[in-house]
Amino acid sequence: MDKARRIIEKLPSWLLTAVTVAAILWLTLVPRPLGDMKPELFPGADKVVHAIMFGGLALMILTDCSRSRGWHRLSVLSVIMAASISTLFGIVIELLQREMDLGRSYDFYDMLADAAGAVAATLLWYLFTRFPHGRKQKS
Repeated sequence: MDKARRIIEKLPSWLLTAVTVAAILWLTLVPRPLGDMKPELFPGADKVVHAIMFGGLALMILTDCSRSRGWHRLSVLSVIMAASISTLFGIVIELLQREMDLGRSYDFYDMLADAAGAVAATLLWYLFTRFPHGRKQKS
């Protein structure tokens, strides 16, 4: 874990978020980003993918913010902002899909999945950083 942390610390503090945003834009706005591959594991699998993508974005925002502050614990407001930014990004993408005529479609439930993923990820971040290894940290 220390080796991975040292590698991440050498990267610009915005890079993880930028790469995640680029990947999400590609996967959500480009027509058929996976070519002819259309994996449907189970009904609603796309909602799980949305939750993972936007939860991942929220985690990358938190990671980059934490790195820029020397790995100090983030405030509750920072955690809420990360969830809000990720959710807002998901809403904007759905609205863009509705307006663009590129074979992508608007789905209100995708927005809910985006928000659920962002909130779940930030809640887990908060709990794991607030109470590492099951012990409460002193403030």
